[in-house]
Amino acid sequence: MPEFTKYKWRFYVDNNVEKEVVDYFRSSGFDVLWIAEVPELQRQEDDVFHYENAHKLGRYLVTHDSDFWNDQKHPLKESPGLVILDAKVPSIAKYLPVLLRKLIQDYNPTSKALYLDGVKIKLSSEGIVIKTLDWDTQKVATESWVWTELF
Repeated sequence: MPEFTKYKWRFYVDNNVEKEVVDYFRSSGFDVLWIAEVPELQRQEDDVFHYENAHKLGRYLVTHDSDFWNDQKHPLKESPGLVILDAKVPSIAKYLPVLLRKLIQDYNPTSKALYLDGVKIKLSSEGIVIKTLDWDTQKVATESWVWTELF
């Protein structure tokens, strides 16, 4: 396995994500910009603004809002890297570090940092779904795992 570059995951966390989740991400070493702590961002209620702003800032958007899964409204090709946490199970956030380690091990053949542009991830009580755009065919490809497959 290649030696991986030290990388600090950078998140743009939606206002609808609980403070406990934000605190957990920070204690896990993630760089977190939480909309609830930035008055200028709190005033922006448009999902498209936050989708584009996360991309512009080079951060992955973390939210409970499943509307972001819709590729017609929020094109996969323009995704800043999206993580949707099941709102009914906020404790699901504790599995995000496990998922990111798995992505690094399974999907990153180089020693450079892994970027999630053009990727959407949904974490639920059942497991994980990852949606990407196949660069050769330009068709949406999805993979899913139940939690027991990851441990």
